[in-house]
Amino acid sequence: MRMIVAVVFAGLALVVVVAASDLTGTWEVDASFDDASMAGGGFDCAFKQNGEQLTGACADGEAPLTGELRGQTVTWRISAGNPPETTTFTGTVDEAGRSMKGRFTRVDKGGTFTASKQ
Repeated sequence: MRMIVAVVFAGLALVVVVAASDLTGTWEVDASFDDASMAGGGFDCAFKQNGEQLTGACADGEAPLTGELRGQTVTWRISAGNPPETTTFTGTVDEAGRSMKGRFTRVDKGGTFTASKQ
């Protein structure tokens, strides 16, 4: 009987973590470069999550995104500009799945970001 209770409890805990980590929706992202002479700023990203995989777009659809969510660790990449340059964001999603924070890199530059689900 104890084994059944433990298995059911573990299964329910897994469902809660998975449900809390659904990133599908619009996120408001704020990014700041480590180099204070470079302008950071804010933009929106629309995420669609399918299992661990992320797709979508940022900046009103101008920058397609791909990525993944593994546990509470999120990584996504956007490509923008002419010629296109890839920016990679890696961070941690809070347990409620409503905010994230971390670092980004673009070519040889980097900085920090925060994001909140709208």
